[in-house]
Amino acid sequence: MNASPRVYCAGPLFNASERAEMAEIAAHLERDGFSTFLPHRDGLEFAKLKPALHARGLGEREASLVLARAVFSLDTFELLRKADAVVVNLNGRVPDEGAVVEAALAWHSGKALVLYKHDARSKLSGEDNPMVTGLGRFSVCAHIAELPAAIRAELARPRGADAAGTVALGERVAAFRAAHSDEAAIADFLIASAGRATPVSA
Repeated sequence: MNASPRVYCAGPLFNASERAEMAEIAAHLERDGFSTFLPHRDGLEFAKLKPALHARGLGEREASLVLARAVFSLDTFELLRKADAVVVNLNGRVPDEGAVVEAALAWHSGKALVLYKHDARSKLSGEDNPMVTGLGRFSVCAHIAELPAAIRAELARPRGADAAGTVALGERVAAFRAAHSDEAAIADFLIASAGRATPVSA
């Protein structure tokens, strides 16, 4: 790990207020001793590069495809190869789809991953979508000030067992569900098997 842990900041970047919020997250982490990668600041921007590609003879579709491939590749490289941790901003009516992909990449690769949301929208029975919050072990920071400690805790945690443990738990749930139709028995099994936020390793 780097002397100054590098954090990839993922989240919505499609208007000025979203970009300002992402910049605020990065600035807070930098003040706390982290280095950050902020895609709209440190990566490639469609709006700035498209005119240069057009000037070199690329049509609209070809320029868009060149930029899409480059952005996808650069951001994936920064996340998987250079970042020690990933912070995902889930604010919005629904989480930004690119940020959800980045969270899934981080989770599957065993990166330290911290979710952040102070927006009350998009709740499902008082909770966010478990396919998203599960990536952060069902823990979501509600305040920017909580992020540095949460990142340090995740960096200190042993890496690599989340995906295997989740798949193993899913396999046990599937087998039990196939053999039992009684909701009470299934509920008892779920409490015994999935009663903790962190999946049990196989």
